[in-house]
Amino acid sequence: MYTIATAAAAVGRNKNAILRAIKVGKISVAKDENGEWQIDRTELHRVYPPLRSASMQGNDMQPHLHQSPLLTPV
Repeated sequence: MYTIATAAAAVGRNKNAILRAIKVGKISVAKDENGEWQIDRTELHRVYPPLRSASMQGNDMQPHLHQSPLLTPV
């Protein structure tokens, strides 16, 4: 579960963007025993994709272009 702040950080948005999405009904929330809003991870990522983790950054995420064998120099 995310708080508003951790949800915003997880998707690279600010807290106001998350609050707007909640207000218009894009994201549903539940209140915990302390009265704080909690957002389920799947609910958040249904609307906003998660940020790429550090292990996913770099060349391994670049599209691989394959050249036709007919264009390869001999």
